[in-house]
Amino acid sequence: MEVVKVDFKGTKGIPPSGLCVGVHRAGAMHQKMVEKYGNGIAVWSLRPENDFIAFKSLEDEEGIRSTNDMDSIKDEKLIYGVRGAPPEIRRQAKEQGLELLADATCPFVIQQEEAELELLDQGCHLVILSSRTHHGIPRLMGIAKEKEREVFIVEKEEDVADIRLTRFEPVGVIVQTTFWMESYTGIMSRILERFANVRIRNTACIDSLQRLPKVEELARDVEAVVIFGWTEGMTNRMEEVARAFNDNVHRIEKVDDLERSWFTGMSRVGIVGANETTDDLVNEAVERIKSMAA
Repeated sequence: MEVVKVDFKGTKGIPPSGLCVGVHRAGAMHQKMVEKYGNGIAVWSLRPENDFIAFKSLEDEEGIRSTNDMDSIKDEKLIYGVRGAPPEIRRQAKEQGLELLADATCPFVIQQEEAELELLDQGCHLVILSSRTHHGIPRLMGIAKEKEREVFIVEKEEDVADIRLTRFEPVGVIVQTTFWMESYTGIMSRILERFANVRIRNTACIDSLQRLPKVEELARDVEAVVIFGWTEGMTNRMEEVARAFNDNVHRIEKVDDLERSWFTGMSRVGIVGANETTDDLVNEAVERIKSMAA
């Protein structure tokens, strides 16, 4: 069996590690802080169970840990994780007198926050194109709450009808960093049709725009596709794209999730890692698939 692995090296906007810009940058910052300060570092994260999959060796060997419980951080030094921190968490950190070593928030997340604040300051009501379960929603809603504004989450075209605003009220639109751009086009058509005063800030991450065409290319070229990832943003987008072009799509969060029955009778299988999946993990999955076919 031939196993085709998508290689993002050399792809514009994606670091050589294959990780997204935000995760790659956060990992480098974690490593630098550990080297400088040693043990006793806590990373506050919206998704602590996922933060160290890509950088597990740091947690295992150096004593840095990831948590979403601010009360558990006592004598440790603090880093804000790649997904950012809501305003109330930042306030609590100051109230607890915690020493902030670094803010590893993804640059695209920061860009999204800045766009939200700009639109709110302009008097707009906020519409976020996003899945309702996306980890960034509490952070964005926390920012809007400080401005005493309501937020409308739009995941599909039909949701536009549920926006409780009149035609001429100002509407500001921002986009989940990993939102599926095919959905974006249809939703924005509905919004522009319904509202007369719309301001748009397309805050989708360039990383997602570069990865998804390669997923389509892979899905068209193989008999089965394995998506290796665990975040609901990019991993979901990859799965949606692959299923549009291939009936045999499987999603795994760890190498042990692979099943021999998925590849029975197949001669060409493809695999792609999401934005937080290291190249080493993908290579391990490739070897496991090959051993299943042996």
